[in-house]
Amino acid sequence: MKHRSPLITLAAVAVAFAIMFIVNMLATPPGNSSTGTASPPASPSSTASESDEDEESPDEDDKFPKEVVYAGRAEDNAGAVAVAVLGDQAAAYFCDGRNVESWFRGTVEGTDISLMSKSDVTLEARLDGDHIKGSVQINNDTVKFEIDEAKRPAGLYRARGSKTTIGWIVLEDGAQLGVRTTGADTSAAPQLDPESPQVTVDGENLNATPVSGTEDL
Repeated sequence: MKHRSPLITLAAVAVAFAIMFIVNMLATPPGNSSTGTASPPASPSSTASESDEDEESPDEDDKFPKEVVYAGRAEDNAGAVAVAVLGDQAAAYFCDGRNVESWFRGTVEGTDISLMSKSDVTLEARLDGDHIKGSVQINNDTVKFEIDEAKRPAGLYRARGSKTTIGWIVLEDGAQLGVRTTGADTSAAPQLDPESPQVTVDGENLNATPVSGTEDL
């Protein structure tokens, strides 16, 4: 009886071991190991989350400053308009600088201003960025305007005496338009010095004060 040599036996064992190793490798899914643990799914990146937080929220509606005055010339050189806002109240003045004028009072709602004179004439305006657009009814005509914020000494002034009332609109370039009313008579207002706002009319000294928006006009 023949005996296998030790080398042949060792080779057979090595081949068998190699076959078992290959079979085991083929049976194991890729990426898994007998000792490792599968990694959990990746969570959303913190970068994306931070990006969402950094997104700007929608802009809020424009709002009037708590206290502001707008002044400027109306279209077609029809005159000048000044609007003073204080909180939710507003006052306005229109004049042509000769003999036509009208004072208005009313309220502010959001970006809208709706005012009326004692003779039921209306002035409507709306905030548009840093200025206002609107229209006023004067002598059955619609006068449109688009006016900017007026920084003092520009603005709206009023003086009231025993017989005379005067309104002034002082523009940013220093120009003035105003009307003096004494009884039923109207005429151009005297020149006003905003730094020393006092005028003398028919021997009476009148002090001009800025109109803020809540005065009884």
